[in-house]
Amino acid sequence: MSMRVTLFCLVLLLTGCTEPAPRTSLFNDTSAPATTARVTPENPVKLPDDHGAHPQYQLEWWYLTLVLQDEHQTPYGAQFTLFRFLTNPPYDSDWADAQQWMGHVSLHSPEDHVFSERFAAGKVGTAGITASPFSAFIDDWLWQAEGTAPFPSTLQLKVDDDTRLSLSMASQGPYIAHGQQGYSVKSRSQKYRSYYYSQPFIHAAGQLTLNGKTEKVQGSGWFDHEWSSQLADKDALGWDWFSLHLDNGDKLMMFAMHVNDQPPYLTGTYITAQGRATTLKESDLSIQALGYERINQRKVPVTWQIDIARPAMSLTIKPFKKGQWNASRFSYYEGRVKVTGSHQGDGFMELTGYQ
Repeated sequence: MSMRVTLFCLVLLLTGCTEPAPRTSLFNDTSAPATTARVTPENPVKLPDDHGAHPQYQLEWWYLTLVLQDEHQTPYGAQFTLFRFLTNPPYDSDWADAQQWMGHVSLHSPEDHVFSERFAAGKVGTAGITASPFSAFIDDWLWQAEGTAPFPSTLQLKVDDDTRLSLSMASQGPYIAHGQQGYSVKSRSQKYRSYYYSQPFIHAAGQLTLNGKTEKVQGSGWFDHEWSSQLADKDALGWDWFSLHLDNGDKLMMFAMHVNDQPPYLTGTYITAQGRATTLKESDLSIQALGYERINQRKVPVTWQIDIARPAMSLTIKPFKKGQWNASRFSYYEGRVKVTGSHQGDGFMELTGYQ
């Protein structure tokens, strides 16, 4: 596809619809190149090899969220995402290759929200992933590891002279492959699927500058890496996704995938503080929107009730503040949340398909 169509695909990937119903397609019925690799259970995620890029797949993202606080216990949220996507038909030249890159940075305090995005062509050298040592970069936004794994590492994100984040990050638990050894199903028919793993045990510490004021911060991070060629379809309508750090040290990932003319598909992974992961059955999960924000004249569900039969829990998810909408050419909801109910905690919520 042309660059224009490719960018349009990404608009739909990150946005989608208006009111909670009806929703609209993520990809507007665009198809992957005929040579694009397919996601199959016969090829599970293998680390450290799969920390790197998978250019034969249509879509891929390295996604890092952080729940931080300063020395005064003020809460902050931070997001860095690097996206890679393959053009259709594949394009290559002496100047650029078939890959396109997009970076997103979002920083939140109780009063402020800063969002920035950048684009780059592949092969030019201004964006990409390196494998040894691992790094993810676009322009001067840099996540740089010491070895082939993403952690330990440093993160340097500068939006402008008055807005920047500088962190040292280390993992304190195992990587978690979701679904069947990283083969993650997104619909009952398994038509929609991806490779998906996480590092939910991240400690981060450093400095955050907002409005020219710098604070020392520390907290917890969550890293997702996902790639697929099976999400380009007019019937894939977006998702409601949650990554939660519970106060007992356990972790929870859960999402509701919306497919046209079908009930939302629910799945998730419960991870104990010791790193034991259990895939949650759809029959054991329930999610219900409890409250909304009016954003751009649209109702966006931002308060949720999540109930899980095994392990037994009942959670209420609320944003830690209003207005966590990444308003840009590629708009979606991305923000820090507070967890109450049978368990307490913090985390992040991503909602696509509501523009």
